[in-house]
Amino acid sequence: MNSAISHYSEIIASRRNWILFFGYVKITGVVIGGGYAIIAAAQEEFAHRRKWLSEDDILEMITVTQTVPGILACNSAIYIGWRINKFAGALCALFGAILPSLIIIVAIAAAIGAMSHFIDNEYVQGAFRGVIAGIVGLVIVTALKMRKKALVGAFGRLIAIGCLIGMCVFKVNPAWLIVASIALGIVKVAFKYAEKRP
Repeated sequence: MNSAISHYSEIIASRRNWILFFGYVKITGVVIGGGYAIIAAAQEEFAHRRKWLSEDDILEMITVTQTVPGILACNSAIYIGWRINKFAGALCALFGAILPSLIIIVAIAAAIGAMSHFIDNEYVQGAFRGVIAGIVGLVIVTALKMRKKALVGAFGRLIAIGCLIGMCVFKVNPAWLIVASIALGIVKVAFKYAEKRP
């Protein structure tokens, strides 16, 4: 009985690995715009459609992938793969995220000489402008979906407003804003525990 359950669990795990691989091949092969656009597509695929992740998992993923070095798409693939099926899931999702980009970049590099006239074409430039505008929309939708869980209380709202002002008005590097936000979060927790002590 135990061997049958173990065998069935292995089949499910293997199936999930393939779904992670092909899911990320589809996402990174079709979704143009990188990072946030891919996160929005991954959220739709693995949280909304397959119900393998919760909205809290997605919020945690955005936090973690933003605060560690590396490519956002690859970081999100590793995180989602790990949450769904540990090391094997992370590896499959990562390979799925890398493969389409690798193929496309190699093809572009091989044909770059012939493509220079094509890239300067007004219609191609117009298409790029349309894609960029679409990416802004995807980022806004992702932010709006996350706002209820991300902006908890007055503290969360103040951090968000401070970062917005820091970037837009004072042109502060986003890395410094993230570091400052982490520090303020730690200070808030320290004060909370200090108040509870007798």
